[in-house]
Amino acid sequence: MSRPFSLFSSKSTRILAFAGYLYLAGLRLSVAEDHISVKWQDYSEDDDRIRVISRYVGFEKQINNQLNLKGHGVHDAISGATPTGVPADDGVNVPLSNLVDVREAGVFDLDWTHGIHTSTFQFSYSSESDFLSRGYAYSQTTEVNKRNTGISYGISYVDDTIRPAFFDNQEAKDSYDYFVGISQVVDPNTIVALNFTYGDFSGYLSDPYKIIRRETEVVPGISLPLTFGENRPSERARRIWFFNVKRFFDNIGGSLDFDYRYFSDNWSVESNTFDLEWYQKIGENLIIRPKYRYYSQNAASFYILDLTGTPIDPRDSIAGVAPNYSSDYRLAKFDSHTYGVKVIYKINERYTIDAAWERYEMEGKDETPQSAFPDADVLTLGASIWF
Repeated sequence: MSRPFSLFSSKSTRILAFAGYLYLAGLRLSVAEDHISVKWQDYSEDDDRIRVISRYVGFEKQINNQLNLKGHGVHDAISGATPTGVPADDGVNVPLSNLVDVREAGVFDLDWTHGIHTSTFQFSYSSESDFLSRGYAYSQTTEVNKRNTGISYGISYVDDTIRPAFFDNQEAKDSYDYFVGISQVVDPNTIVALNFTYGDFSGYLSDPYKIIRRETEVVPGISLPLTFGENRPSERARRIWFFNVKRFFDNIGGSLDFDYRYFSDNWSVESNTFDLEWYQKIGENLIIRPKYRYYSQNAASFYILDLTGTPIDPRDSIAGVAPNYSSDYRLAKFDSHTYGVKVIYKINERYTIDAAWERYEMEGKDETPQSAFPDADVLTLGASIWF
């Protein structure tokens, strides 16, 4: 099956936090308190496209004054239809293929605080019927300047195995990420952070379920519209700049969380992401958090709707070797908008509940039919128990 999005991920950027912001965002005064959280999420694309029902469980347990263990697990039930990559014959409606799958994934973090240093060891796991992923990560944050400045760095490695039923042999992908960052407490209510991540990927980077069409001569004088698997490069290097500002406003009991992310890679993809969230405290127990996210990217250098009329003959291609080509809409030029609201309610000292609704909309910016780009509603319900 194809994977149009990822519902389970862990941030590689870690920043300092201050008590006012954490109290407003989580309704807790101490981040070290043990808790268990559960969430249920329904991601539903318009027009009966992809639907994912997810069930999450997470926990945090302080083992002692130095060690803290965190874990998150998710079960995804995925169904629906997604574009195959074949162009729309009527110029409007792109062909879709149906899929059904289940994904089990988990992430475990062990934080070790020793003096002004906090070291984090992480293991992640994700499994589908045709995909297996194992990840390992290490990061460290050192607090200096009276603990007002945090200096972070880390490395992660992900080992992926791609194993569709129609492959003669399974394929592999290796992913490395390296990051360095700095965060600074500007005043008691403001913190800023800047991180840089470099990623290096190699191996099988194509989507085995995406195809591309070409009018191909099968016998002299006779051509047919044949389809072939896409062929992405076997290497990808990416660079990510991430900037964050958190600001707590005492007089109105509100907190601003702003992110900017710049992405570029050697596939000629560039993107800009702006993410804005406002946490508003109402009374002693209620928080309302509206958000807006804007994302914009250009197309990959090898993105093309149809190979007809080009000198590329997929029958002569070698996987991962140029010429490369893909008609996957996720590599096209597009913008997306996400907006929504979340409500967090503290029942008492031990229990909190939350509910969120988000609307995700994609807008194509090139010749790709708009029907290729999905719009979706995301509903999330959650609860936490504190010990």
